[in-house]
Amino acid sequence: MKKKIAAILIASTLLAGCATNKVSEDKYSGFLNDYSTLKTTPGDKDSLGYITPDINWSQYHSIMVDQVLIITPDGEQKTDGQLLVAIADKFEELIKQDVAQEFTVVDNPGEGTIRIQAAITSVFSSYDDKKGYQYIPIAAAVGGIKRASGSEKKSVRVMTEFRLVDSVDGQLLGQVVDFKSGEKKQDKDSAILLADVV
Repeated sequence: MKKKIAAILIASTLLAGCATNKVSEDKYSGFLNDYSTLKTTPGDKDSLGYITPDINWSQYHSIMVDQVLIITPDGEQKTDGQLLVAIADKFEELIKQDVAQEFTVVDNPGEGTIRIQAAITSVFSSYDDKKGYQYIPIAAAVGGIKRASGSEKKSVRVMTEFRLVDSVDGQLLGQVVDFKSGEKKQDKDSAILLADVV
């Protein structure tokens, strides 16, 4: 995962100039308000992003990170399931570690503070060439995911959606959909573990 969220913010001018890669909203959870604005993120083939134009980034010095949510296919927030909760907690920890390199991490909204809201919306496996994603619904993960059968090893991927807003007035600053994979390859029919995805 290890995304440099601060770098995404600073790359707003690059995002504005990159080729459009608009996405279909029916692929996503509905956590973000508008997916049609998302474009390929420069330097990160596994992310789509959008930065609101004409934001004065110099006014921001702090970031608060909300609890990472788990969104099921029916749009409900899920709080049970050991694996998913562990993934969400680890992602929240990694987000805070990354943004702390550029911003002061705070617990409360205030002037000059960006609020990061993130959700895990899918856990799935794929071959490294990404052909034919095999999605594993969040609902199935709660009951204990088994990896898809097959002779080739695949990467376990977690789809996360990020929204960045002004912590005081709620203005949208940017949003990202991220498809990150764990470094380990999965063997067929073995259970997905936290170490496979973070």
